[in-house]
Amino acid sequence: MQSLFDIPERSNKTADSALIKKSTTKKSAPVATKSSGGSIASRVTTIKAAVAKALGKYADEYEIINTKERLQEYIDHVVSNGVVAIDTETTGLDPLQDDIVGISMYTPGEKSVYIPINHVSYVTGLPAKNQMKIDDFFREQFERLLNVYIIMFNAPFDIRVIWHHVGVRLHCNWDCYLGARCLNDNEPSNKLKKLHQKYVLRGEEDAFSFDELFKGLNFAYVPISTAYIYAAHDAIITFEYYEYQKKYLRLDHERPDMRDIAWVFFNIEMPCIDAVVDLEDTGIELDMEYNNKLKEKYHKILDEKKAEFEKVCSMYSDEIDNYRGKIRLDNPISIDSTQQLAALLYDIAKIPQQIDKKTKKPTRSTSEEVLKALKHPLADAILAYRAYSTIVSTFIDKLPECVNPKDGRIHCKFNQYGADTGRFSSSDPNMQNIPSHNKDIRKMFKATDGYVILSADYSQQEIKGMAQMCGDDGMIEAFRQGKDFYAEIASVAFGYPYEECLEFRPDGTTNPAGKERRAQAKSILLGINYGRGAASIAEQIGCTKKEAERIKDDVFNGFPAIAEFERQSFEMAESLGYVTTLWGRKRRFPAMMLPDYEFDWTDSHKSGEDDPLSFGEELDEEIPDSVVNKYVNKLNRAWKKEDKLKIINDAKHEGIQIVDNRGKKDYTKIVNARIQGTAADMTKLAMIELNKNERLKELGFRMLVPIHDEILAECPVEDVAEVVPLFAKIMSEAPGERFVVPISCDVEIAYRWYGEKYTIKDGELVKLEG
Repeated sequence: MQSLFDIPERSNKTADSALIKKSTTKKSAPVATKSSGGSIASRVTTIKAAVAKALGKYADEYEIINTKERLQEYIDHVVSNGVVAIDTETTGLDPLQDDIVGISMYTPGEKSVYIPINHVSYVTGLPAKNQMKIDDFFREQFERLLNVYIIMFNAPFDIRVIWHHVGVRLHCNWDCYLGARCLNDNEPSNKLKKLHQKYVLRGEEDAFSFDELFKGLNFAYVPISTAYIYAAHDAIITFEYYEYQKKYLRLDHERPDMRDIAWVFFNIEMPCIDAVVDLEDTGIELDMEYNNKLKEKYHKILDEKKAEFEKVCSMYSDEIDNYRGKIRLDNPISIDSTQQLAALLYDIAKIPQQIDKKTKKPTRSTSEEVLKALKHPLADAILAYRAYSTIVSTFIDKLPECVNPKDGRIHCKFNQYGADTGRFSSSDPNMQNIPSHNKDIRKMFKATDGYVILSADYSQQEIKGMAQMCGDDGMIEAFRQGKDFYAEIASVAFGYPYEECLEFRPDGTTNPAGKERRAQAKSILLGINYGRGAASIAEQIGCTKKEAERIKDDVFNGFPAIAEFERQSFEMAESLGYVTTLWGRKRRFPAMMLPDYEFDWTDSHKSGEDDPLSFGEELDEEIPDSVVNKYVNKLNRAWKKEDKLKIINDAKHEGIQIVDNRGKKDYTKIVNARIQGTAADMTKLAMIELNKNERLKELGFRMLVPIHDEILAECPVEDVAEVVPLFAKIMSEAPGERFVVPISCDVEIAYRWYGEKYTIKDGELVKLEG
């Protein structure tokens, strides 16, 4: 079976283009005495039968370890082999609050084993018999694994579980989840069993996923006689999947692109795991007293906004009472009901419907975009209410529920390969989505008592990444000289002196013309980065589409390296099916390799149905180039969708099937994938260096949250004078020699996120004015 990691050959056959789904762990769900499947007894009976049917053939191949002698003997073999795959089973997804139920391991030459620890009889509720206890002997055995090559799947979870419940901090050498993401970011499923079935079993067996079967049931209630087969199976398939991956993730691979992605895996992704473990363990403190003040403040505002809506709504009170539509209306209208709001706006208030940009048909939508376009008092009142409703429900009311009762801190889940570009994502809660435009919300997060919050962000990280990848000497020199980069771009592109493209004059007064030129250059560069078209850029800078295209041409003429970088990025995607970051991370776009149009005879033509003289013989000739060129020229001249559809339908009458692939190609993501991916690599390299710096550890420094180009951290107040310059230095130097554009990093000091800023003067903290 050909690997999906190989570069596909150019073909006129349609390729699959799967979308990546967010990874989910395969651990047990929280404790439940009853769930959707009925009582515990019935659920357990069902599970026993399902596991026996799917995995029963492995019963003699797997083993339960429940004695000290056998555990030591097995660890002896692990140490001798120097390699082991490890997986844990737990009562839930929180390593701090939930319990460990058991640990499975596999090393070559031995059976895959399961070590039960905290199983409970679902009949009596008492601990099950014949289990291991986590005592000094148990910990000593696991400490012997510190020098063993460890393989895991979603390593941060298992590392944290073993650390918090066994007391040993293991180091993962190969995380198969990260390996899967590096090798194919378009994988339709990133679950272990699915990946193992696809690549190791070559799709020949079922993936045996029991996610739904275990949902809502505490794994501790599963009898050991059943649990060991299920758990031990995970350990051995983790090892088998690792053996498959290591054939491709090799620094000595014959293909340069595979050596590059291997470099990313071994030098960025794997070392970053330790930083993720520490981030999730450290958490961040939520100021409950401040949160309570915000609750009072924002619930009052929310009530006021609701009252304002109801006041406007009261103008239509009679119409609401007399409404005889498909739904029943409250009076006043329920502001949280989109159906009632639609009836109010379009049926009762008779507001003209907006035209949906995609369907080109009138819409009864109550989305933010549509409401803004309506420009009506009712729409404005709804928007005002929603702005505060989102803040209250998503942050002010929700965040206190995320506080871990064990230590009073919020410990979110960080996925270091959360986005296909390589960026981090986070959940439970999403700490990267805490709004910055509302200064109150971020202030809820405070430094630990005796500490200060440090916020370090890369100055113009993505635009410097663009300059680096363009390789333009003029752009790089502008950064070296410390110039305002957008003003320098505007100066060269529009032919004005640099000083006439600055937002402010030397005396501090605003320069309107310079500000406009700078804004235009910035919009063009960011538009290129984020794949925005001329119409979008024109709307942003307030000009016509034609004028936006002229400005872009001016920038491209002034800095041809930018235009060349864009062209090369498109060409790379079209010829290889992927683009790369500065460090070699891939973002795959397989559809880009497809021709704009594919031609084939229709089935009826192939079978000879279109030719009465064919006598049922199948026709096998190729479509003449002259016919193909005729239709391609027609299609390229047709701008309207309906005109293209007519041409395609006309071709069918000639027995020709045309597939239009242009809609599958997304040029808007190509350049951004390279620039955002390069920025993500840079931030991870910085996190690795920060996390392993011994002096920072001695000074009590600890990272809290990575937010794309920013890293939030904290350190003891007494050490801030030494920590801040070291923090900035490590961040700036982390990209290494490969990144020649000067990188600077600004560090802000405060006692809470977005709180009052402080600076260091004569070794002391001094509050900044203003």
